[in-house]
Amino acid sequence: MAKRIRERLDKHEIRENVLRPCKYLGYDRDQIGMHLMGREAFTIAESQFRRAVWLNPFEPIFKEHLAWCLYQQHRYAEALPVIQEAIAQQPDAQRFKELKRLIDARIRDGPPADKSIAPSA
Repeated sequence: MAKRIRERLDKHEIRENVLRPCKYLGYDRDQIGMHLMGREAFTIAESQFRRAVWLNPFEPIFKEHLAWCLYQQHRYAEALPVIQEAIAQQPDAQRFKELKRLIDARIRDGPPADKSIAPSA
């Protein structure tokens, strides 16, 4: 039974790989990533966000979520180009600019004493 599940998952991933890049893919991965971020499983969430971005590079929200995830891991230098890409895709999104401002401040001033900053869904 485990082999069948693994084969089905592999077929699903193969199908995703063939269809990418596609503006309809990645939403399930992003949703899983947001759930994992809520549980503070940042490393696993990051892999889901990266997959979502890879499958659908047209959706700037996936990039925002990846940047938040990297921010939560204090990986500010990695988060900065990701949020800059999101801003380039959607320049009028104020929340992207706010996240960039937070990242810039952390790069300039160092990590915060309080880790209680949460992303918006």
